[in-house]
Amino acid sequence: MKPEHEFLRNAAFLFAGSAMLSAALLTGSGLFERRMERACQHHRAQLHETRQRYLTAVAAAHSIRDYLPQFSALQDTGLWGKEHRLNWIETLQDAAAALQLPALSYEIGARQVRDPGMGLPSGSHRVYSSAMTLDMQLLHEGDLFALLDLLEARAKGLYRVASCELTRNFEELTDHPSAANLRANCLLEWYSIGPADDLEINTD
Repeated sequence: MKPEHEFLRNAAFLFAGSAMLSAALLTGSGLFERRMERACQHHRAQLHETRQRYLTAVAAAHSIRDYLPQFSALQDTGLWGKEHRLNWIETLQDAAAALQLPALSYEIGARQVRDPGMGLPSGSHRVYSSAMTLDMQLLHEGDLFALLDLLEARAKGLYRVASCELTRNFEELTDHPSAANLRANCLLEWYSIGPADDLEINTD
């Protein structure tokens, strides 16, 4: 009988060991499966993020390709970036000398944020304007139009004539080249586009 007892006991131990081993294997396989699932989800998220970055980069490349010519044109005209006050002054003085104006004085105000009034989102950039007042002595009104044409053709940037007033200095006009028959008081607004926090004045 003793051998039978030992056989049964050994069989019970073997069964218990097998059951414990099976349970451990099942538990381990479950943990491994969950770990693999988490790793798979993590890699899927990384793949999605990489794909989104790629699509964003492609879209940015297309935007650069499409808008770079327009952006370069804005830079070339002096509308984009810092304003060019020194260029405005030099162009104004050269024009006055070329037209032989009897007298010219000017003053440029501080750069201010300009609201275009169109309700469009401006993002991280703003439209700025700087007011320039001109006080000129002219031989005739044609000198005023010639001066404005020279500014538009040669100065960096974009401006508009906000107001202009002509008055006679004398009752009788003379055709002498140095005669100041008229006086012109004008207000010009110079425009530029730049970052929202960029109010620094550049005289380049």
